[in-house]
Amino acid sequence: MSKKMSYVSAIDAILNGEPCEGEVAERLTALRESVAKRASRKAGPTKAQIANAEIGEAVAAAMSVGEVYTIAEIKALVPELADATPQKVGPICRKLVAAGRLTEAKVKGKVTYSLA
Repeated sequence: MSKKMSYVSAIDAILNGEPCEGEVAERLTALRESVAKRASRKAGPTKAQIANAEIGEAVAAAMSVGEVYTIAEIKALVPELADATPQKVGPICRKLVAAGRLTEAKVKGKVTYSLA
């Protein structure tokens, strides 16, 4: 029983100048299809990214112009964030800052957000 050729062995064979035929060609074709399949799955945003974008929109809608909010106050504004940790709320707010919807400032070491 012969051992099945690995992707590494096939790539090594090509790099060493061996012809791309037979078992080597089969393995490289399989590798290409595997990579193409993986790339097609990663085409769009994940479910979590979509959910966080919706929560971000709710955060921006709940904030008032001219008021400054801490992460704890933002959690209280949006019901979806009631049991969320600051490690979840912070990145959502930073995405809104990057999009120009919020401004970020530090007051006595605490990060605060306000509408842009």
